Amino acid sequence: MRTKQQIDKIKEKQSTPIQQFIFLNELEVEDLLFYYNNNSDKAEVKPTGPKCLYIKEGDGVIDDLLVKLRSKFGKFKVRNAQIFDTTVPHILHNDDGADFPNTYKAFTIPLEVVGGNFMNAKLCMFDQYYYGGPAKFCKGETVESKTYNSIVTDYKDIEGLNDKGIPEGWRTQLLSHLKDKWIEGLSLQGYYPWIPGSYIAFDALQIHCASNFVDVDITRKIGLSIFTTL
Repeated sequence: MRTKQQIDKIKEKQSTPIQQFIFLNELEVEDLLFYYNNNSDKAEVKPTGPKCLYIKEGDGVIDDLLVKLRSKFGKFKVRNAQIFDTTVPHILHNDDGADFPNTYKAFTIPLEVVGGNFMNAKLCMFDQYYYGGPAKFCKGETVESKTYNSIVTDYKDIEGLNDKGIPEGWRTQLLSHLKDKWIEGLSLQGYYPWIPGSYIAFDALQIHCASNFVDVDITRKIGLSIFTTL
């Protein structure tokens, strides 16, 4: 568990999520998809469903885009980078490291959707934070973790809980894959469209999830995730 001093240090760098709509051009997106498709046999299939192809800085795959991100967000270190391929919307989670690093920003870079309109897929960000390590959030459940993430079923250690609730329109349009109990005490900060070539930058310890994209006829999403430390 982190100390208060470690948490305070992380909080100094926290900020509101932002999305830059034009970050990679069409050719750069195609190059990343080509790399993924040519190396998909090396991807790891996680117990929760998605396929992940891990990428190292220095391999030449993401080095140029890291230069651009560092020009805006400072000299962060890459903790983990992966191209992920999923047919199942991710539930509530944070993007922490198991060794409690000085966690900084996460960058999600959409690359492709299959099926419906990409504008109907969203990355949903909540006002709440969790500093206790990598976790998924399933209030009131009795769940055994299938990954390195802990399963948080008691929300007492989540920071920023409130009674604002989530408007029913957002609840039904975006979060129908989540049980009502899971979102008790949470409030939606915003949602960001899955625009290929854009990036969504957010604090990695901020609770977030995918929208239920299968409800809008999207059968598959491919994106690049970069998790960083200072």
